[in-house]
Amino acid sequence: MRRLSATIRRTAIDALTRTNIGKFQIRRLIDRGATSSVYLAEDPFTGADVAVKIAHQNLFNDPVNGARFRKMFINEASLAGKLRHPHIVSVYDAGTEHDMHYIVMEYVDGCNLKQYCRPDSLLPMDDVVEIVFKCCNALDYAYRQGVIHRDIKPANLLITGGTGVKVSDFGTVLLTDSELSQVIDAVGTPSYMAPEQIAGREINHQADIYSLGVVMYQMLSGRLPFSGSNQYELLQKIARHDPVPLESVRSNIPEQIRAIVYRCLEKRPEDRFPTWAQLARELARVHEQLELSTTDVSDTRKFNMLKKLHFFRNFTDVELWEVLRISKWHRFRAGKRLLREGKIGGSFFILASGDARIMKNDALLGMIEAGQCFGEMAYIHGQKKPRSASVVSNTDVTVIKIVADALQEASDHLQTKFQKELLKTLAERLEKTSLMASAL
Repeated sequence: MRRLSATIRRTAIDALTRTNIGKFQIRRLIDRGATSSVYLAEDPFTGADVAVKIAHQNLFNDPVNGARFRKMFINEASLAGKLRHPHIVSVYDAGTEHDMHYIVMEYVDGCNLKQYCRPDSLLPMDDVVEIVFKCCNALDYAYRQGVIHRDIKPANLLITGGTGVKVSDFGTVLLTDSELSQVIDAVGTPSYMAPEQIAGREINHQADIYSLGVVMYQMLSGRLPFSGSNQYELLQKIARHDPVPLESVRSNIPEQIRAIVYRCLEKRPEDRFPTWAQLARELARVHEQLELSTTDVSDTRKFNMLKKLHFFRNFTDVELWEVLRISKWHRFRAGKRLLREGKIGGSFFILASGDARIMKNDALLGMIEAGQCFGEMAYIHGQKKPRSASVVSNTDVTVIKIVADALQEASDHLQTKFQKELLKTLAERLEKTSLMASAL
């Protein structure tokens, strides 16, 4: 009878490919897992694609594990609107309809990291470090919102193109500031679980740091740090043995990268990186060394450059990631004309490195240093205008171009931050001009 009931429910879920749930129009099945099915759907109000996860109702009714699965579903549903980060899959809505419990999420048109964890399809090492760096930033943000993921693994890390990544599947989260009854047993995937997580002890963010270390190990080598002929043997190795040395699997991994992985995989939480921020700093430092042989500016380096620039001193990490999305970065040699007097333009620029001079009819008007903006008057006026002066690089420079149209499509928070900084810049320049005039 139970098997027949489950069949009926599955048939009802399959029928969703031809109907709706809530306001969302179901298009097709994307994936079916052990606990839920995910469908591609459309939000009729915005026309945007979304992913709708529908829990398998028979699991909720299971006399042994039903309560546990119900708590996990409630945990994930409670994140609707809570985590807003460019490297985290957004949860938009949740509800119940016709005895079906569903969660509406951001639709990510891509693959997960599993395909890049095989020996024959490994990514370049600098890409691995950059992907892990972005995951690190996302999980740091989540932790500061009171969320510990507890199931970090390649299948839950979605690649959106290049080194773009989004952390997904928060069904096993521990909500550190919630009054909800929490799932506190050893949830997660054994190969990626920290020793204290396997033992069912109290955990913190360092359990996620361990899991991300396992993912990084696998992306570098194409294998897991621990393996066993059965689950008991696997868990014993995780708890008691050292991981298989990375250098014995892949000889060309730099020592600095191996050191990061090994520290993430320490048995005791206190021996791992104490904070996500410290892990991020080490990843950025290593990535900068790997990047020296390339001509492109990576997202990791861009993000860390932004954090150091005076112009962005009041921007949050989430806002800085949005800046990366709407900006264009260029490197130029010394003596390059960056802005030409009289040329029509609407975008503005921020000098990320080096310095430049402002010229008017071959006369020097002033200097621009790293962290300062130029060409902003056209954006402030709200229309494309002829440039009033030229800007020429004195040294090799890195220039950030903020495209006016892209900024106008950005979030209200980001637009407000830019407007405040540009007004401060104008006020500082006016004050400086007044002081110079009074000295005449």
